[in-house]
Amino acid sequence: MKRFISVVIVLLLLVSTLYFFRGASVKSLVSNLSQQRVYIQRDSNVNFMPDWTVDELLLKINTARESVGLSKLKENAKLDQSAKARLSVILSENDVDGSVTGLTREKALSNVGYDANLVGELILVGFFKTNDPVAYWNSNETTKGTLIHSDFVDVGIAVKNGIDKVEVYLLLASPRKMVKQAVAPKITWGGVELWKEINKRRVELGVNPLKQANELCTIASIRLNQLLELRKLDGHTGFVPVLQRSDLKWISEKYNLSEYLIQGYPTPVEAVKAWENALGHKSLLAGGEYVWGCVYAQNTFGVAIAAY
Repeated sequence: MKRFISVVIVLLLLVSTLYFFRGASVKSLVSNLSQQRVYIQRDSNVNFMPDWTVDELLLKINTARESVGLSKLKENAKLDQSAKARLSVILSENDVDGSVTGLTREKALSNVGYDANLVGELILVGFFKTNDPVAYWNSNETTKGTLIHSDFVDVGIAVKNGIDKVEVYLLLASPRKMVKQAVAPKITWGGVELWKEINKRRVELGVNPLKQANELCTIASIRLNQLLELRKLDGHTGFVPVLQRSDLKWISEKYNLSEYLIQGYPTPVEAVKAWENALGHKSLLAGGEYVWGCVYAQNTFGVAIAAY
């Protein structure tokens, strides 16, 4: 009896369905469905472009500086305050140079107690989030010179995000007085450890390990001493003058030489990783043309000379 009732119910459903679609072809049904439109109203308060962050912007800036052999900039809390104040008057009063409100970049630094020896600034107003700020600054000689100035040490960053545009103010500076720093952990690695990690990574990347050449060690030693005296990387400006010395000129005549600089990494593994990720420096680790080399390192400064 139950089976009979189930069959009757199924038959009734089939009859109802056929009646509903009577006179309507499958083709016409599909056509009607395909002509439907779905409209979504955009909420003006929703950001469709990802917001820029201070950390991401600082990473891009330091990657650009390291790619030309310069030291990374350190974010400074006082400069951050100054940068926010400057961006505020630029946006509210269109006071780019500080002449309207009196809040020049020098005044902004003075207000937070930062005694600067050298000051620079980089500004983006109404800049599309999808564009590259580093490429934009590099397209102009003045802003490019600020971005990769070797004397800048500290940076303050202010960012104001819109829906698809962003405003940015960077304040770059070097302190007039040495600021007392917290005692850093003792660095125990040197040239021997860095040399070992370089050759280890070269083998992992499928190229030959470098053979040490004493004459290249002479150059690496001189260059390291120069950097230690400067207490910063010099963007390779001291490399060529060393090669042109009368007592060393024969080395550059014998070899094709390349120099690689590093600073600030707590371990040789991290130093090698930084070289691998920096534009133009990966050749130290993946360049199969190099046969000879030498490395000197001290206090996180490293100089690698590779040659063929």
